[in-house]
Amino acid sequence: PRPRQPLQQLPSRYDTPCLDTFLSIHPCTTVMGNICDRRLVQPASISQGGGGPSVLWLHGLGDTGAGWKGAFPLKGVEFHHPTAPTRPVTCNYYMPSTSWFDIQSIPVELTEPENPKDIGDSVASVHQMLDDLQNNGTPASQIVLGGFSQGGTISLLAGLSYPKTLGGIISISGWCAKRQDVSEWISPGGKQTPVLMCCGDGDPVVRFSITKHSADLLKASLGDRLEVLCPKRSMHQPGQRERQAVYDFMSRCLQ
Repeated sequence: PRPRQPLQQLPSRYDTPCLDTFLSIHPCTTVMGNICDRRLVQPASISQGGGGPSVLWLHGLGDTGAGWKGAFPLKGVEFHHPTAPTRPVTCNYYMPSTSWFDIQSIPVELTEPENPKDIGDSVASVHQMLDDLQNNGTPASQIVLGGFSQGGTISLLAGLSYPKTLGGIISISGWCAKRQDVSEWISPGGKQTPVLMCCGDGDPVVRFSITKHSADLLKASLGDRLEVLCPKRSMHQPGQRERQAVYDFMSRCLQ
């Protein structure tokens, strides 16, 4: 086992989200379409790793993996930032955007349809990435799967349905995409995985009604393995308290 190290304070330079992260919280803008058009977007995949502790981090709608690189500077941990495929998205008036699955409307409400289009393909893709990390030498217990917004939603569904127990799962401003019969799709391994959910009470993009309801549903199946942080914030992106909580959670899970 790796020696335990004291948790570090997240550097203050992360108080300001990067441009890509900012753009990802405004999915229904022409700017988002332009940023996707000028990038070479590759199919979601992970780079060859060295078999050490790893974080697989999934971005939000309209962003790319590059948007979150360097957000959580953990020493000795490999970060993998895949980019979602480019697809027409309903809430963008069917304009193509990097997207893990379809979203009907923004803000995302409790009425958002379950099992949206393409979500099954994305879950299968993430499961394959997790398998690839293990084939490269990283055990499942040393992998943290997490994401922001749409990426957080995929992290919850893919991580909790994965047959093995992961080191941890993180969702920032994400929601439960399958809210019916939650206990039936969570695997036995998923029920043993620590989970951190962060959701702002005034989020203008993903309503607190759906994130809080999602947390309540998951709590019934996961119990104390689920940690929920609901700070006061009126923006979609996480504040300093949440980013620090994510940093600390990753540190604990990968020690």
